[in-house]
Amino acid sequence: MNEYQNNGRALQLEGLENARNKVTLGFKCDGGTKIQLAHEANQNGMTLSEYVETVISLRHEKAVSAPVTKSQYTYSEWESKLNNARKQAEVLQKRLDFYEGNPILNRLFLVYEGQSITYADAQGQKQLIEITHPADVFTVLIHSFKP
Repeated sequence: MNEYQNNGRALQLEGLENARNKVTLGFKCDGGTKIQLAHEANQNGMTLSEYVETVISLRHEKAVSAPVTKSQYTYSEWESKLNNARKQAEVLQKRLDFYEGNPILNRLFLVYEGQSITYADAQGQKQLIEITHPADVFTVLIHSFKP
């Protein structure tokens, strides 16, 4: 068997080829690395030990990925796109808050929840809807106006 030596201390590797149980491998790392690994392990439903074992066991496998291509945008163009997306997200969030946070809609939902309501749709056909969500109240409200 090969003997590996570092800093004057020989590693005890005898008998590991035939070991039936798992063996301990210890190493030192900075605290931030351990926290990050523990977080990743938790996200994957694993213990830190299981996660590190998996990462090390898979270290030689090549990830199948799409070919890397250079972006056609510059950093400032990406930054501009990101800012535009943030602004659009803010506008959409305000619209959603107006709808879902509307006190009248929410009050009507609480009053009529679980009840079936009949309303006339845009074609004048009678429709029946069970109120199970604020969107159901909204549906009845918008059909109360005649186009």
